Amino acid sequence: MKKLTLNENFISRIWLNASYYNDLKTTDGRFVNVINYGIPNTDSGADFSDALIKIDDVIYSGDVEIHQTVNDWNVHKHRKDAKYNKVILHVAFWDDEFSGSSLSLSNREIHTVILSKFLVSSIHDVWKDIINNPSPKFKLPCYESNNEVSTEIKREWIKDVGMARLIYRAGRIKSRKNILSEDLHISSKKDVWEKIFLEFTFEALGFSKNKTQFLNLSKLIDLKKTKKHVVNILDADAILFGTAGFLCETKDEYQTDLIKRWNELQPLLKSDSMNKAEWHFFRLRPLNFPTLRIAYASAFMLEIIKSDLLKRIVFCFKNSNNVFKDLTSLFLEIDFSDFWKHHYDFGKKSKKENSVIGKSRVTDIIINVVIPLMYLYSKEFSDEELFIKVKKAYLTTKDKSINNVLDVMIKQLDVKPANICESQGLIHLHNFYCVKGNCGECKIGEKVFDKFAVKEVLKIILY
Repeated sequence: MKKLTLNENFISRIWLNASYYNDLKTTDGRFVNVINYGIPNTDSGADFSDALIKIDDVIYSGDVEIHQTVNDWNVHKHRKDAKYNKVILHVAFWDDEFSGSSLSLSNREIHTVILSKFLVSSIHDVWKDIINNPSPKFKLPCYESNNEVSTEIKREWIKDVGMARLIYRAGRIKSRKNILSEDLHISSKKDVWEKIFLEFTFEALGFSKNKTQFLNLSKLIDLKKTKKHVVNILDADAILFGTAGFLCETKDEYQTDLIKRWNELQPLLKSDSMNKAEWHFFRLRPLNFPTLRIAYASAFMLEIIKSDLLKRIVFCFKNSNNVFKDLTSLFLEIDFSDFWKHHYDFGKKSKKENSVIGKSRVTDIIINVVIPLMYLYSKEFSDEELFIKVKKAYLTTKDKSINNVLDVMIKQLDVKPANICESQGLIHLHNFYCVKGNCGECKIGEKVFDKFAVKEVLKIILY
């Protein structure tokens, strides 16, 4: 695991959200249960006071200290500081070569947890989730000073960064395309582009909790073989739910039918399967359950195989008078199995009919998958007409979507995005400049800060 440099505010965000980790143990193997995280301390001393932590069968009351590595306890000389004498738990994100103990001024050994060892997702996924959900304390380094910069300069820079984000996303797709193009099992260019479309759309269907799982599922699907054997939606459902690991038990007649069909198809496909335990249901509303997302993914896959969905999307850009509206209709009209219109899991009925996918999720897919894919497609095939239409849609379509990052950026930069490009520019600015402290490379930052003072200003960044 690559050791990212994370500040203590960021690590505290992870610590305070139990959904990021489970089954905590101390470095000497004792079970840890957080009863109360305590009160954040903005003064000198430990990071949290008045916490209640159960370690094995003993409940401790006191302070919690957060560090990047275990050895930071000694580097920061906490052992000699009376303000840290009430610490009951030392939470370090990374282990290091330090093999000693965290000791208090009174020579008491302090229980230590290495948080990175208990994450339920990769640190990169956690990073993305946290920067996409800034805390109420988050302030841009230039906040309250950027009002000196004209709206025209801000908007022009945001547009430039928005175009950079489109190229960045297209580059990620191209990297995957290059890998797939070298796969001897994928014989045609069409197969490669359809597989890319499948993979990145599946990933987008996973939200933050199941994004990696959906991407892994898509990579297990051999579209070339699937095309030969899929006739209807039942076949598609059997393949996806079977590959996802959901067909190991029987809870209703529909699942029985899927198991029967999966047992017939699996030997022909010769694909590996996931384990059901890999999927996250915890703290998700039933409408966001991965089972419903897989149901939509199944119907989406069938549209690619049987109805030439990718080709229809290309024609939509070229021929439509309202590209975004027609693309939205294409995705919303994809018809999934009747079973999932009335169930949110196997053996569990919904109180009302499910839509499975909402307009906001479709918007995300169009912005983050379809437009970058078509941008790359137009470049790869030197299709100037398509290139112009894709760019026009990106630069002129109004984006009504809102999220935590956009909310912060709009309020603190005082610029409301006029189109998709500007919305994406604000997100890219936040993720690659503001959060990473690249103010010296930002045209707004250049106007606000003296280049020698930037590092000091960045100390105010809170996650």
